[in-house]
Amino acid sequence: MAEFLDPGLPRSERLTEALDRTPTGVPLARLLGALDPRSLDDFDLAEVAAGFTRMSGWAHAGLAAVAVELARRQGMGPRLDPRAPRGRGSGLTSQRVAAMTLSARLKRSPQDTAALIREGADFAGALAETGAALRQGRISVPAARVIAARLGDQVAWVSGPVQDYVLPRAPHSTVAQVRVDLERALLRVDPEHAQDRRDTARAARRVTHPRALPDQMAEMHLVLPAEHAIGIDTALHGAARSARAAGDPRTLDQLRTDTLVDCVLTGTPATALAAAGASPAATPGYLPGPRDTEAPPSEAASGADAPTSTPSGVGRAGTRDPRTHVLVTVPLSTLIGRDDSPADLAGFGPIDATTARALAQGGVWRRLVTDDLSGTVLDVGRTTYRPPAALADHVRHRDRTCTFPGCPVPAHHCDLDHTEDWAPAPDDPHPPGTTSHTNLGPTCPRHHRAKHHARFTLQQPEPGTHDWTDPTGHTYRTRPGTDHPTQHLTGPRRLRTPPPDTPPDPPAPAISPDTPPSGVPSDSSTSGAPRGAAAPHTPAPRPPAPRSPAPRPPAPHASDDDPPPY
Repeated sequence: MAEFLDPGLPRSERLTEALDRTPTGVPLARLLGALDPRSLDDFDLAEVAAGFTRMSGWAHAGLAAVAVELARRQGMGPRLDPRAPRGRGSGLTSQRVAAMTLSARLKRSPQDTAALIREGADFAGALAETGAALRQGRISVPAARVIAARLGDQVAWVSGPVQDYVLPRAPHSTVAQVRVDLERALLRVDPEHAQDRRDTARAARRVTHPRALPDQMAEMHLVLPAEHAIGIDTALHGAARSARAAGDPRTLDQLRTDTLVDCVLTGTPATALAAAGASPAATPGYLPGPRDTEAPPSEAASGADAPTSTPSGVGRAGTRDPRTHVLVTVPLSTLIGRDDSPADLAGFGPIDATTARALAQGGVWRRLVTDDLSGTVLDVGRTTYRPPAALADHVRHRDRTCTFPGCPVPAHHCDLDHTEDWAPAPDDPHPPGTTSHTNLGPTCPRHHRAKHHARFTLQQPEPGTHDWTDPTGHTYRTRPGTDHPTQHLTGPRRLRTPPPDTPPDPPAPAISPDTPPSGVPSDSSTSGAPRGAAAPHTPAPRPPAPRSPAPRPPAPHASDDDPPPY
């Protein structure tokens, strides 16, 4: 044990630095094996957990390399059956045979072992840098698998620049943030084929059959376009909150589920039950907006502002009015067609310019400018606990998501929490906090409870910068309204320096001299979203990528089934 520790460091930092400096693999395994968790303090236990996570990356990289090597062996090749009809193959490949072989030995599904084989090939080929980062423990197994699943089927001139964009940020990012970085980079590297990729993905939309759960329960998964998923989620959340406000004793999760079941199985028009005096909680299929202020569907359709065209999927028998609050950030340059910079769909992430323009049509727009120009009230002192609407909007649009490290819950589903408590506990030496943009931030219910009922503390050194300290003493800095990764302020010295800022846009592939670059620089932006708002954004223009064949339909990958964000 002593051979790993540096006596020149303060005693409190010796183990942390030893874990960080020891190479991943056999040396790190020796160090971890020599530790007795019962003898470590809370801070060091968290660092040891990070060390075991690095070892899992090293092990997974080795497993993927072994899997692809097995698939290359001659014994994995399919046999020719002379009894088979001429010209009719078995459909088996060496990769499928190897996947079935590993499935039996590893007690894992064939889909998962097939993904291992693909990852092994990718980590030895076009995604070698990702494979090296995984072996060295610099990125987690889920992050590496997400990168391989998204880029494994892309051509080299796309996957290379995207990997270069994503990989430096991956060690500081959650899996959800890595996914967002991948989508943003793909839209910037290859915007011309964004619609092809989107159409291919939409063709695979599906609802799974039920999978049995204990106690006579079951689960189903939906795979559908992001804007539809966000719309459904927003409508269910609004209906559940309205029912709770009306006194319904069910939990929000129960209400969301029951509303979806009623809507699908009964198809009873909400207006019919409303006319009979039924409450929103008892109205099957009733999906009001978050504030329950919309007119019933029949009234909306008969008004002067009734829509004159019916989008796909709207107005069919048995469906409800689909209008909900969906927030989209669209750069002005994209909106007016100067370039195809990606937009941002709140609660999801980057979307391509074509989808953003389609969502923008018919939306209610709000222009967001700097505070000096808008006159937004940013501080009401101690005059009121609840922030005025303009201040609440400013904070939510500034921070976008929950301020806790890695939490993706959108700000409009969060509480607006006072960083310094409005009414401190009697033994709290801090003065009461004010209702201002320097002391407010969106916090999801889970992390809001943790702040007040567990040993988490929160500070906001400057507006939009949030420092969370957990019960072990580790402190993390987040800037949820920006693309900055989480900064570990108390980790190994190597990690205390600020993580890389948003890297420059991935370079465009080389273009022929006779292809004129497109895009006009813009110096201003507005934002808009159906019934919402967005933050200003002005990306730099870039030349178009050369045309290439449409992307192949993606091969099925093993899902890692991340839990929903809320």
